[in-house]
Amino acid sequence: MCADTILTFDVARMKKRIDLLMFDLDGTLAATGRDLANSVNYIRATLGLEPLDDAYVYSRVGYGTEHLLRQSLPNGYDKRFEEILDRFLKHYEDHLLDTTVLYPHVEEVLERFRAKKKAVVTNKRLNFSLAVLRGLGVESAFDVIVGGDCGLEKKPDPSLLRHVLDELGVSADKAMMIGDGEPDIQAGKAAGVHTCAVLYGLCNSKDLLAAEPDFAISDLDELVVYIE
Repeated sequence: MCADTILTFDVARMKKRIDLLMFDLDGTLAATGRDLANSVNYIRATLGLEPLDDAYVYSRVGYGTEHLLRQSLPNGYDKRFEEILDRFLKHYEDHLLDTTVLYPHVEEVLERFRAKKKAVVTNKRLNFSLAVLRGLGVESAFDVIVGGDCGLEKKPDPSLLRHVLDELGVSADKAMMIGDGEPDIQAGKAAGVHTCAVLYGLCNSKDLLAAEPDFAISDLDELVVYIE
């Protein structure tokens, strides 16, 4: 998990009028890491491989399912990858809410900003994203939910964010991307929106801060300090 490192900003200068909040899912809204790591290590066990540390798996989350699984296997499994991926997807589908919970203050923040447009923009597959959000009782809080398998390039490419901006009719300067990973910040910058790094998620804080977000928070309820 990330160290409790925060950036220091002039709050009065940084406070912005934001009409659309775009949230990452894994490591931002929901603590999904343990269930993802359990599915990774289930697959490794079926292949006769030793389990990976949770921290290693967490550091590979954020670029999509295929990337996570490829990074969690040694060389030599390319020819069997689709078969292994299918088994991973089935296991994760059956266990994606075993330990996953919302991070502190997520429900309060969504309610606080109920009058603003809100979206989930994630590289996670849409069916899994909907299952997690529905299972945790917050799916209805979002106007749009887009996943990494929707036919557009995944983050850090800005395509998913631009799609949401177009669908909801919000200009980039009135939107914000909130996430715990470098792809979130990079995609946000490329799309021209404001960027907020959350430091409690499945990230490496040094790498996340090196991506130069507009600001960083250690608890989601700190958003109220920066958003009008």
